[in-house]
Amino acid sequence: MDIKRLAEKYRLRLLIVFGSYGTKRHTKESDIDLGYLSEAPLQPEEEINLLRDLIFCFKKDRIDLVNLDKANPLLLYEAASQGRILYGSEESFLRFKIRAFARYAETKFLRDKRRDYLLNLP
Repeated sequence: MDIKRLAEKYRLRLLIVFGSYGTKRHTKESDIDLGYLSEAPLQPEEEINLLRDLIFCFKKDRIDLVNLDKANPLLLYEAASQGRILYGSEESFLRFKIRAFARYAETKFLRDKRRDYLLNLP
């Protein structure tokens, strides 16, 4: 099954690759980091089936699949910064990037507080 048919089957709005494959600095041992946005939330069984289909599609069993609607701000930032579109429109990707960078900026204060706390541990 190709990416387009797979995305249509699971009603994906966006499928991106990021991490080492997103920056094209992958090795034979690298996993494939994939993030998705769907038209409607996927049930756990659907997400497992999506992962299975992606494994067959990429012919590689080392895939990390992330629902970008549920990811933490640091992961969103990485995906937005390094991501490349596998399926979806440039507009969908741009909207995702704006949201990801905004969430990252909104949580800077918390990251700074955590860093300061850890640096001042006895």
